[in-house]
Amino acid sequence: MKVCGIIVVFIFIGIHSIAQQFQSADTRAILGAGIALNSANIIEENPASTLKISNKYIGIGQQNDFGMANLNSFQFAIAIPLAHQAYGFAFHQNNFENLTSQRFCLNAAVLIQENIRFGLSLNAIRSKFANEQASINFIPEIGFIYERKRGISWAVHLLNLEINDQKNQIPSAVRIGLNQQINEQIVLCAALCLSKSQAYLLKAGLSYELNSSISIRAAIASASPFLGYGIAYKKTRIVYWLSNNHHFFLGNSPAIKINYAF
Repeated sequence: MKVCGIIVVFIFIGIHSIAQQFQSADTRAILGAGIALNSANIIEENPASTLKISNKYIGIGQQNDFGMANLNSFQFAIAIPLAHQAYGFAFHQNNFENLTSQRFCLNAAVLIQENIRFGLSLNAIRSKFANEQASINFIPEIGFIYERKRGISWAVHLLNLEINDQKNQIPSAVRIGLNQQINEQIVLCAALCLSKSQAYLLKAGLSYELNSSISIRAAIASASPFLGYGIAYKKTRIVYWLSNNHHFFLGNSPAIKINYAF
């Protein structure tokens, strides 16, 4: 019985750690490979990615992991781009049985040169299990995006610079990304992710705008979840996203999202 209990605990921790990595439906569709893409999702994005969005933005998203009704997440994000700066805020809540976590993220980005963007995010993560006292960790993130000619962009995303109270709980990591703008409709993405908990993770994805209303994304990765795909429908200032990640052992993790530009 003791061994079974230990196994259950490890499964519980493993599933929660996966679910805690919240990605909005559009990011999830490409498995997070678009590190150099413009985005206003704030959480689980390159902090520099908010700088070149074209409008002010509000987004609301929901995800469900592995078909489990009690394993779900919710996110709200708002981003405000200015001439050479951008600011944003995001909130994420994750629920699993008696374990609840909230993540608050403040984001700021600035244009250093015409083709170099720099961003900084500060996360406060509050976790609480049943009736135990809640714990809070502070996690910083730094991001760079370098835009070259011919539609090529490089990006670096550094997260957790070892200044939280419990350094060993959340590993430091670096993500390196490359985008290639093939034409006005197609963008190819690739990413290399390195962390203390995982030697490396390779991702490759595609973003394709079929027309002014419909976009699709798809990606593959070297570790689970292996597959990601999604579709978006745009109507005036509103964009609806529906996506899914497929894990070979745990199953599917669908996500939905609504964006409003103003």
